[in-house]
Amino acid sequence: MKLSSRLFLIALTSLSFTITNKAIADTSKKETGFSINNIDTSVKPQDNFYQFANGNWLKKAVIPDDNVRVDSFTDVEAVRDQKLLKIITQASGKSAIFPKESIPQQVGDLYLSGMNLELRNKLGIVPIQPILTQIDSIATPEELITVMANHSLKGLPSIFMAGVSTDFKNSQVNALYIAPILPQQKDFYSNDNFSKQREAYITHIAKIFILGGEKPEQAQSQAQTVFAIETALAESQLTPADGNNPSLTYHKKSLTQLKNEIPNINWDLYFQEMGLSGLQEVVVRQPKYMAMVNQLMKEKSLEDWKTYLRWRLLSGTAPHLTEDFVQEDFEFEYKVMKGAKQQKPLEQRIAEVVRTMLPHPTAKLYVAEYFSADDKAKAEKMVENIKAEFRLRLQENPWMSSETRQKALEKLDKMKSYIGYPDEKEWVDYSSIDIKTDDLVGNLLRINEWNTRRNLATLNKPPVYEPFFGHANPTEVNAQYSSNINSIEIPAAILQAPFFDASLDDAVNYCAIGGVIAHEITHGFDSTGRTFDAEGNLKDWWTAEDAKKFDERANKLIEQYNQYEPLPGLFINGELSLTENIADLGGINIAHSALQRSLTDAQKAEKIDGYTPSQRCFISWAQVWKSKWRPEILRLVILGDPHPPSEFRVKGSLVNTPDFFPAFNIQKGDRMNKDEADIIKIW
Repeated sequence: MKLSSRLFLIALTSLSFTITNKAIADTSKKETGFSINNIDTSVKPQDNFYQFANGNWLKKAVIPDDNVRVDSFTDVEAVRDQKLLKIITQASGKSAIFPKESIPQQVGDLYLSGMNLELRNKLGIVPIQPILTQIDSIATPEELITVMANHSLKGLPSIFMAGVSTDFKNSQVNALYIAPILPQQKDFYSNDNFSKQREAYITHIAKIFILGGEKPEQAQSQAQTVFAIETALAESQLTPADGNNPSLTYHKKSLTQLKNEIPNINWDLYFQEMGLSGLQEVVVRQPKYMAMVNQLMKEKSLEDWKTYLRWRLLSGTAPHLTEDFVQEDFEFEYKVMKGAKQQKPLEQRIAEVVRTMLPHPTAKLYVAEYFSADDKAKAEKMVENIKAEFRLRLQENPWMSSETRQKALEKLDKMKSYIGYPDEKEWVDYSSIDIKTDDLVGNLLRINEWNTRRNLATLNKPPVYEPFFGHANPTEVNAQYSSNINSIEIPAAILQAPFFDASLDDAVNYCAIGGVIAHEITHGFDSTGRTFDAEGNLKDWWTAEDAKKFDERANKLIEQYNQYEPLPGLFINGELSLTENIADLGGINIAHSALQRSLTDAQKAEKIDGYTPSQRCFISWAQVWKSKWRPEILRLVILGDPHPPSEFRVKGSLVNTPDFFPAFNIQKGDRMNKDEADIIKIW
C-alpha cells in the first residue's frame, strides 16, 4: 500500500528529511554536494547565503516538462531510477524462466503487466467491474458497511482507514487506529488559494465518471455529490499542524464507546469483514472527523454513498487503467495541482509502481547490485560520531535540568540506527502473492490485500519492528525518524552524491549526509519527538520548567518562520513546520560541531578551492538544498507539508547557527546576521 500508487500508507509517527511530493529529474549526471560552479560570487554570503552558494546553479537549472521541481533529491532519484529500470527490465526479459513467486518473476511480471498498454486499453474498466457491480448491488446500510470494509482490505479508501501500529502509550503492544483519509488536504476545500483548483477538481471528478460509463449530465450531478461529502469531512478535519500532534490524535476508545459515539456505522460488521475478532478497543485519531462521518452516514442516501465509493474506486485505479484514465488523472493530479507539463515516459511510471508496490523485493535486487558493505560501514561510523556530538550537546545544555537531561541521554542511548538496508532475515517476503503478466490492477489489489491482512494480523501480537518497511524503504532518497520506535533509518539510496561521497573531504560529507543524520536524531527531541520517551511511549518525561523553556524557544522559531513569504501573500506556517525546523537547526549545528571536533587546529585552517573546512561545510549544507519549484507544487507544500521550501531551510537554520557567523565574517548590519541574544538555541 504505497502513496505513489494512490493506495494508502499509514505513517503514524514517522518524520522524514525530504518533502513528500516526489518527482524524478531527467538527468543522471552525478553531482557532488560541493561545487564551485554553483557559487555566485557576485552575491555576498553575508547578505544571502542561499543565493551565494547556489546562485549560478539557480540561473542555469531548468525544471523538465515532466517534473514539478529540480533539486538534489531529484538528481539522486534520477540516478537511482536508471539503475532500477535496468534491474527491472532485465527481470522482465527473463521472468518466464524464473520460478513462480521468486523475486525476479514478481518484479518482472508486475512491470510487464503495466507496460502492456494495448491490453489495458482493450480491457477498459473490466479489471474493476466486479467491484463496481458489488457497489451497484448495495441495497441496505449493512451492505454498504460490508463493501466499505472490503474496500479497506484492498487498499481502496472510502472515508476512513483502519490499520495496526504500535500503541503510542504502550510500545509493547499494538493498537488498531482509525484515521481520516481524503484525496486532498484540508485547505484545498476552503482556502482561497485553491479556488481555481476546486473548480478543476469538480470537472475532473465528472470526467472520471464519464470514463467509467456515466452520461455527462449524471456525471456532473455525481461530481457535486462527491465534492459535498468531501467538503463536509474536510471541515471537521484537524489542521495539518494539529494533525501532526500525537497528543491531539490519540483517543483510545473501548468498542462500546466507539459504538455509542459513532452509532451509524455497524462496527461489529465492519470489523468482522476486516477479519478482526475479539477487538476490545481502538484509537481514534480524529474524533470530530468521525463524528462528521457518523452524521453523514445518516444524512446522505445510499445512492450518494454508492456514488462516492464508485469515485474512490475509479480515481484510485485511474493511473492503472486505460490511457484515457491515465491522462485524465495526470491532467488534474499532476498538471493542475502540481504544475507538471507532460507525463513521464511509460517505462518510468511503471518502474515506479514496481518500486513502491514491491519495495523489499525491488530493493533487494538494487542493493545487491549497487550498494556496498563499505558504504554502509562508513555511514554507520558517521552515525556514531553524530550521536556522540549530540550526547555532548545534551550534557552541556545550559537550560535543561539534570532530571530531564538524564532521561534525554537515556533516550539518545537507546535510539536505534538502521543504515542502508535490512539484515538478511529482516527482508519482507512477498512470495505468496500471485503476480500475473496480464493483470496490473489485479496485481496491485492483491498486493494491497496481502499488506492489509498482514498488518491486521499483528493486532494481538507483540510489536515486531521491520526496518525499512514503510516510508524509508532502501530505494527511497530520504531518511526517517520513528517516534514510537525511537529509531532512525538512513536508506541505501540516499547514501550517494550529493549527500555522501567517500572521495570528498569530511567537511562536505559532514554537512550533507551528516546533516541528514543529525536532522533525524534531532527529530527525537523536537516538539513531537520530545513527547515520546526512550521506549517509544507517548509520555511526559520533562519537568514543567524544562518544558516551558523548550516551548519558549520553539515559539520563537515559529515566529521566525511565520515571516517567510515563498509566494506573494503566502507565508510559511511556523507551527506546521516546527518539527522540521527544529530538526534542521539541530542538523546543521550538530553536524558542523562534529566536523570541528574531528579536525586538528591545523586542519581547520586548511583550504580547498579557497574555502576552509568550516566554510565548505556550510556551503555543502546550502547546496544540498538547492532547488527550483513550480508555483503549483510550492503552494501545496506551503499549505500542507511540514517541510518548508528548501531556500528557507537554509536561511532559517543558518541564522541560528553561531559557528556560521565567524566562518563568513558576518557582522552587525549584514542581512544574514542575528544578534547573539536573538539566536534561537535549542540543541
